[in-house]
Amino acid sequence: MRNDLIKAKASLSEGHACAVCRDGETVYADGRGIAPLLSLVSGPGGLEGYTAADRVIGSAAAYILVEAKVREAYAVTMSEGAVRIFADHGVVASYQKLTAFIRNRAGDGLCPMEERALGMDSPEGACAIFRARLAELKK
Repeated sequence: MRNDLIKAKASLSEGHACAVCRDGETVYADGRGIAPLLSLVSGPGGLEGYTAADRVIGSAAAYILVEAKVREAYAVTMSEGAVRIFADHGVVASYQKLTAFIRNRAGDGLCPMEERALGMDSPEGACAIFRARLAELKK
């Protein structure tokens, strides 16, 4: 598990947005926001046993990763909500910087994904929910 975390974090150091690693095999994605993470997740249980690393993990990303069944998650910046979600679902979480919540790109309010996650109390359907929210925002 430790080697998977090291490899996933190394992908961030190389400039990738997020990465997942299991048994030494690393897959990464690039882009902004939650889209790179969603591109790595095929659906519920799609990352079972993987370790994930992302630049930013808020509550939305945490719900996605829990639904995908990752065993460990690391973020450069992680929200307090994400920490609680991971703790509630037995996912080992670590971060470089902890923040109360994830801000939107303008910096004047909540990230729209974080805002959507506020109304959730379960990771069930998270991938579909946040894919739909992303599609709404792209319109």
